[in-house]
Amino acid sequence: MNFDLFTVIQIYMFVNYTCTLILGLAWYRIKDKYSGIFFVFLDFIFQSVGLTLASLQFLISPIYSVILANTLMYVGAILLLLGVGKFMNIKIQNVPYIFTSILFICLYSFFTIISPDTRIRLIVFTVMISPVFIHTIYIILYKADRKHRKFAVNVAIAHTLLLLIHGSRAYIGLNNFSLLDYSNLHQSESLLITSSLLLMIYLTFSITQMIHMKLLFQLDRSNDYTKNLLVKTQHLANTDSLTKIYNRGKIEDILKEEINIYKTYGRLFSVLMVDIDHFKRFNDEYGHDFGDQVIIEVSRLLQQSLRATDSIGRWGGEEFLIILKDSNLQVAQSVGQKLINIIGDKTLEYDEIKENLTISIGCSVMKEDYTMSTLIKSADTSLYKAKQNGRNRIEIL
Repeated sequence: MNFDLFTVIQIYMFVNYTCTLILGLAWYRIKDKYSGIFFVFLDFIFQSVGLTLASLQFLISPIYSVILANTLMYVGAILLLLGVGKFMNIKIQNVPYIFTSILFICLYSFFTIISPDTRIRLIVFTVMISPVFIHTIYIILYKADRKHRKFAVNVAIAHTLLLLIHGSRAYIGLNNFSLLDYSNLHQSESLLITSSLLLMIYLTFSITQMIHMKLLFQLDRSNDYTKNLLVKTQHLANTDSLTKIYNRGKIEDILKEEINIYKTYGRLFSVLMVDIDHFKRFNDEYGHDFGDQVIIEVSRLLQQSLRATDSIGRWGGEEFLIILKDSNLQVAQSVGQKLINIIGDKTLEYDEIKENLTISIGCSVMKEDYTMSTLIKSADTSLYKAKQNGRNRIEIL
């Protein structure tokens, strides 16, 4: 079965121009995001122009249809290599390829104008373009980092297949198949050109996939960053900046939730309103820096002394609100006394200052007719009673 080369080339050109348009659109969409894709786009342009010039062999000078056409295709392969390297942040020395391009032009000029030989030109093209393909495969599989290797593995496969096709074309040339009669092209050569056409489509798919996979990777990473940022923002919105425990807004939300659970399921809980004794004196005598250290140390001791199911928040100034889940009056009183003992055993040392710390606690247990405001008022009244009765104690209404 015989094939007309120019029919194959016309189909090849149509597909190539279509692929070039696809790559052009892909480059335009991400031109300010990733470097290197413009070089890949240039490769497809060079391939398309080269094929166009080759198809006009009987209409224009061999200088354009052979020398320039093949030079564009060879340089295009180099541009694709450089583009993939830039996309993967791999530096590739381009000086050697400048010299090989000059050598390519010289050899093609010699075997086109001085000593015309299509078979030798084919061998020259294959021998010189194969290292470019090998270099592209090498940087993808061995020089690229893990994520970029995953993005571009299909590009490496496409270049491996192109390498096999060009090697097969060189084999055909060495076995003296008739390559000069383009109206009656050998079947094997036509099949190889058709395979090259299919590979061009595969290569286009591989490059666009490489771009999209990197975009998706960065989008996922951006989403993870956004989620982490939201978590941190939420944490900051719920956390007191000085003590790093819950702020008043968050502890109020928890308290509302516990009241709803109590009214729905009857799960009892208690609250402790805690106040640092003699805090105003600390501020007046030693300054606000020492006062801040007192608040920080007391909040730390309170938090580490509670159960994991309990909650503590800074209510305001030197006051703290503690929510004790599943706690009746006796449990709440026992926990409160334990906290008083722990704080009472602490001597705070700051610079040259040493002060013993104590706290007073007002306790209240949730009741059926209580709202949040009445529950807090009950605990606050108990706290006032503890202050009036000498401080460093717990009181219950």
